[in-house]
Amino acid sequence: MKKKDILISLAIIAASGLTLLYYSQRKGFVGIDAGGAEALLHLSNSWITSAIIASGDEPAAIGARIYRPQLLSLSMGQDGQTWRIESYGPWSDLSIIKVRNNEATAIRLGPPFLIIPEVKKNGSIISINYAIIGQAGEQYQNFITKDNRDATAAKIKIVDEAGNVLKSGIFTYG
Repeated sequence: MKKKDILISLAIIAASGLTLLYYSQRKGFVGIDAGGAEALLHLSNSWITSAIIASGDEPAAIGARIYRPQLLSLSMGQDGQTWRIESYGPWSDLSIIKVRNNEATAIRLGPPFLIIPEVKKNGSIISINYAIIGQAGEQYQNFITKDNRDATAAKIKIVDEAGNVLKSGIFTYG
């Protein structure tokens, strides 16, 4: 009886191992369209595996699994300077990326950006901020670098209906 139990246990372990090997060998393809920018997307999943995908001509081959984005870095050259912006979420449409076996998954993200103003009132103090949103609804940090240095803060003008400037200023970080 003990020999039979051992053989059954070994068969179960072997079947589990083969199943795990089969699922770990499955590959899918992921391509990124970043609207003319260069993108670097860090993905992870619940299996302690991760993948880094760069935008380019050819889709990247990665394990066929469900991934969640962790970091997105976009860079773009303009007038001899390199601009960089990053996102740590929220991710909106990118929150779950399903990569299927032998299938291609296309991801559209990045520019053109949508700038959404955020106005808050606390007593007599009015705070104005903005959110930078990409094509897939991913939200970027308001912190942008130009040639690996902090870019100057965004400027703001508050105008009335007639177009008269009521107040102007510069956003401050922090």
